[in-house]
This record gives sequence, structure tokens and C-alpha cells, in this order.
Amino acid sequence: MDRSNIVLIGFMYAGKSTVGGLLARSAGKPFVDTDCVIEQETGATVSELFERDGEPRFREIERKVVARVTGGTGLVIALGGGAVLDPANVQDAKKNGIIYYLSVTPSTVASRAALAGGRPLLDGKSTEEIAALLEQRREFYLSAAEVTVEADSREASEIAREIERDFARRTRV
Repeated sequence: MDRSNIVLIGFMYAGKSTVGGLLARSAGKPFVDTDCVIEQETGATVSELFERDGEPRFREIERKVVARVTGGTGLVIALGGGAVLDPANVQDAKKNGIIYYLSVTPSTVASRAALAGGRPLLDGKSTEEIAALLEQRREFYLSAAEVTVEADSREASEIAREIERDFARRTRV
């Protein structure tokens, strides 16, 4: 088992892509965002895939991408927010990586979603509805992750440094 990948999981708007990009630059590793890979390979956004093909079809595509990406080594990988719902994705991610859960509160998700938009599962949802969805997924995130990182009210660069230090400590020979 070559645990050279840093794998970021968490709810939508937890900061996986932002932290992942910073972490990859700092650690000198390539960064792969599975949602971006899916968009590049299908020619459609995640939102378009959800609307056009439905969530089950999206999860099929995601499963194939996650299996392929997590088979690589020496990467920083951001998994889509719902990828951990499939145990096979978690198992694959653990083979070559250490999984970090970026934990955020529903109010953080709601405020970031209001600024950015474009997430089909959150469109038009209240903070209470977001809280319910986040609560449904929280146990999946916690059971998948080796490390939980609080990502509320913190700069992405600070989170990236924390993960980089932790990863170095865990992989020291």
C-alpha cells in the first residue's frame, strides 16, 4: 500500500478544490478534482449531468473516475461531495491515500452557496434543509476519514498547511 495520495472529502462548498490546489502547489504534487475530470470527460457540468441524466447515472460516472484517479500515486485528490456515499470509492481512496475530511457548518455552506450557486442538490434550499442533507452525510465523512479538519472561518492556506504537516508526519519513514 503506497499511501502517497492526499485525499480531500467533505460537503459541497467545504473548500476541497481551493485547499487542494494550494496543497498540491505547496507539496509539489499534481492536483486532481474528480468533479472536474467528470466535466472534462463528459463535456457537461455536474449540474447538467444531474439534470439531464439523474443522480444514479452521475454516480456511475463518478465511480469509474474515482477508481481510476485513486489508483494513481503522489496526488492531491478532491472527491466530489457525495463520492463517499459509495463504499467502493472510500475503499479505493484508502488504498493509496490518507483521507482528510474538511468539516463545515450548514451556515457556512449556505453562505458560500448563495455566493457561488450551481449545485443541483442545494438549489433553493434553506439553511435548515442544507443542515439535514449535511447531517445525512456526516457519518459517511467521519467513517471514511482518517483526519477531520475544521474548515469553518479559516483561510484555505492555513488548512492546507495543517494538512501538509499532518500528512508529512503520518508518512514519515
